[in-house]
Amino acid sequence: MRRLALLLVLLLTAGCTGSPDTRGPFPAGAELVRAAATSFASVRSVHFAAGVNGVLPGFPLRQIEGDASLDDGGHATGTADVQDGDGHTKFPFDVHDSQDPPYRVDAFLGPEGGLKRLLDGVTDAKTEGRENVDGAAALRVGGRVPAAVAHGVLAQVGADLTVKVWVSDSEPRRFVRLWVQIPPPDNHLSPVMIELSLTKQA
Repeated sequence: MRRLALLLVLLLTAGCTGSPDTRGPFPAGAELVRAAATSFASVRSVHFAAGVNGVLPGFPLRQIEGDASLDDGGHATGTADVQDGDGHTKFPFDVHDSQDPPYRVDAFLGPEGGLKRLLDGVTDAKTEGRENVDGAAALRVGGRVPAAVAHGVLAQVGADLTVKVWVSDSEPRRFVRLWVQIPPPDNHLSPVMIELSLTKQA
């Protein structure tokens, strides 16, 4: 349970592929990300699904999906798939912050959580186009997150991140997806990519 709780806290970041509709004009990228960060700060519950492509030392997560809520002191349930030697292991998790205070849902959800801090740290934001995400139109914004911000969110990261943030096309702007590329620790490895989808926000 402790291992899963740690993985859940580490899951702070992850998007959609394909060719976006690039016919503008579009709202400015910085404006979209700022509005999405503001609205996400008030989200108290969410369904999340994420996948990791590549190897990040100290971060064996391959896939995770579940529901998290800040209510009742913080609670998250779902399933995870982690690398285990040459294979992988799938298992369910049920995490209550009150039972394991070091690993809290508010480490990634809420106004002080890692996801909000990651959005606040996006620089060089540029709106790239419009795509369909989970059945609704969304605007894709490309940008970067400085190493200092990234490391404060995910300790294993020590370099600038390349990110793409999907923000709902309709008002109020909602943060709906995230794609992150983490540079490899050396030239012999490939970048690590993390994708995160956020639905059923309340």
